[in-house]
Amino acid sequence: MFEVKDMTVSYPDGSKAVKGMSFRLEDGESAVLIGANGAGKTSLFLGIMGVLPHGGEVRLGDLVQDKKTLEAFRQKAGLVFQNPDDMLFMPRIYDDIAFSLRNYGEPEDVVREKVNAIAEKLGITELLGRSSVKLSGGEKRMAALAAILVSEPEFILFDEPTAFLDPKARRRLIETLKTIDCTKLIATHDLSFAEEAARRGIFIRKGELFDDGKLDKLLYDEKRMDECGIEALGI
Repeated sequence: MFEVKDMTVSYPDGSKAVKGMSFRLEDGESAVLIGANGAGKTSLFLGIMGVLPHGGEVRLGDLVQDKKTLEAFRQKAGLVFQNPDDMLFMPRIYDDIAFSLRNYGEPEDVVREKVNAIAEKLGITELLGRSSVKLSGGEKRMAALAAILVSEPEFILFDEPTAFLDPKARRRLIETLKTIDCTKLIATHDLSFAEEAARRGIFIRKGELFDDGKLDKLLYDEKRMDECGIEALGI
């Protein structure tokens, strides 16, 4: 179970990007976080991961995220950034994927086994010896995803995962997400993707929880979506 209670995320200047949000995801549940640009989606994610200071509570199972538990929390939770270049910084993709395992002190033979296994699962084995600077947007996205999945997190945040993707890579990502067996919260303003990625939508407007419910109803509600600052599907 993942839960945030009365969560507030503040910037260093004191301004609040997220204002008292509360919601809960059950184990294995997938939901999309939907809001207009600037609504607070990325700020919420950075607060959850302890990058930005926050008020309220962030809980993953029995673990409450705070300064003392942050390292343990990040071993259980992963964030796939909107721009995969922010996650790929090593000379080879193999080393990018291996980075977290090595950081946790895994033996090199275990690292090799896990890296090769996740690369095979995602169909990117041929990328392991290459540099990210020579990869396409879709290839970078899958490599960044592998760098998170290799440590087998219980909970993953995805920030605008369809950004930079052509239609073929977008379709591959959708099919891959369906095979990931963990709790997922996916921030997006791509509503057709949202409809395929999850059944539940958590809507954010100006840093506050706007709505939470079944996507097949909310996404086509022109009045409700207009109030959230988003154009409804089918218009």
